[in-house]
Amino acid sequence: MYRGVYTAAMGMLADITKMDVLSNNLANIETNGYKADTPTFRAYLTREIYRIKPEPENRRVEFSKIGDVEQAIIVDEIRTHYAQGIIEQTNVPTHLAISGEGFFAVRKGNEVFYTRNGEFVVNGNRQLVNTQGYYLLDRNGNVITLPENGYIDEAGNVYDANRNIVSRVAIYTLQNPRKMGETLFTGQAQIVNIDDPNSNVRILQGYVEKSNVNAVREMVKLIEAQRHYDATSKAIVIHDELLNKVINSVGALR
Repeated sequence: MYRGVYTAAMGMLADITKMDVLSNNLANIETNGYKADTPTFRAYLTREIYRIKPEPENRRVEFSKIGDVEQAIIVDEIRTHYAQGIIEQTNVPTHLAISGEGFFAVRKGNEVFYTRNGEFVVNGNRQLVNTQGYYLLDRNGNVITLPENGYIDEAGNVYDANRNIVSRVAIYTLQNPRKMGETLFTGQAQIVNIDDPNSNVRILQGYVEKSNVNAVREMVKLIEAQRHYDATSKAIVIHDELLNKVINSVGALR
């Protein structure tokens, strides 16, 4: 009897985690460069089921496995979906978007992080910073300054008004990326050679990459999780009522 209560309770905890993740995705649907998360689960306390067949004539009991039963599930990990979001034209010269795989490098204090959010602006020194004030870095790890009337080409070269290259935007790929909040990631970074003919990476000036969250799909998943939560909560109520009858009714029989 208690087994059913425990199984239903674990299902409710899994649903709570799923709803939290889906709600966070929906809350960031308008966050540029945001990557959607998906919870993954695994079964634990898997038990084997055996059929017991006594054979008194042979003075033995036959055991044969007929399957497994999973006691419950737990959250295994939260996985991030890195597919590219829709690239939207803004016509703002400081806005950048990456077409293809890769991340911008930004400096936050003394640390370097990576992001797909290219919603950059210029500060008082004409340095490119994101909306949190973190500096965009070039291939040498230096802060990028966008000259007056300057522009950035698809290879990331930064030009001044006289068409002289003054810097170059760095693009990195990440191994084992990990979310750090504020659309920032960490991981083992390796610079991308955009000049490679086989590279499909381009930098688009005047564009930003939107969130890759699919609102309709996330809402459907959220409704499913809520309905499953309601169903498992009712299962606990039913198990509790049955347990009450076992204790107070069946146990009272003489």
